[in-house]
Formats: sequence, structure tokens, C-alpha cells
Amino acid sequence: MDTAGFTMGAIRYGGTRHPFRASLPRRVLRSLPHHEPEVAARLAAAAACGDNGEATDAAPAVRPAPRRGWRITTQDVKDFLIAYTACLLAVTTFLG
Repeated sequence: MDTAGFTMGAIRYGGTRHPFRASLPRRVLRSLPHHEPEVAARLAAAAACGDNGEATDAAPAVRPAPRRGWRITTQDVKDFLIAYTACLLAVTTFLG
């Protein structure tokens, strides 16, 4: 019948039994990756360092740079002003 899904208990996930899912092409019904790209990169870096494959803090090359405190950037101020103006306009329109 269909081989697009996998079985978990008695329930079938990813199958094409529903008419909408049956109309989709096979490439859409493929299974998703097990790890996100960031996790996969960290696991690959840990494997390259000779670890046993578990994600540990032994791979300093993948670590982000530490941040010092809170810094408000220009983009933060712009985003705040856009949100504030949108809310102000919505409230004044509703009340007016």
C-alpha cells in the first residue's frame, strides 16, 4: 500500500490514507531529519574530536562567543517603535 510513513504502536503516521495526503507527491511525504542542522554539526564536531558520539561541551570550535550583559541595538529600538506604534494605532482606531 503506502510506505511513506512509519508505524508507532497501532497508529500509522505519515501515511497516505487521507484523500488530501494521497494527492501529495511522494517527495512531500518523506520523513524529516532526526536532528536539526545545528545539532548535527555539533555531533559531527564531537565525532571528529574522537568522542563517543554524544553531544558534549568538548567541541569549542562550535561554541558561540560569550555575550557580555544586555545590549540594546538599533534594530531593537526600531522593532520596539514599530510594535508600539502599531498597538497605539490599533487602540486609537478601536476607541475612536
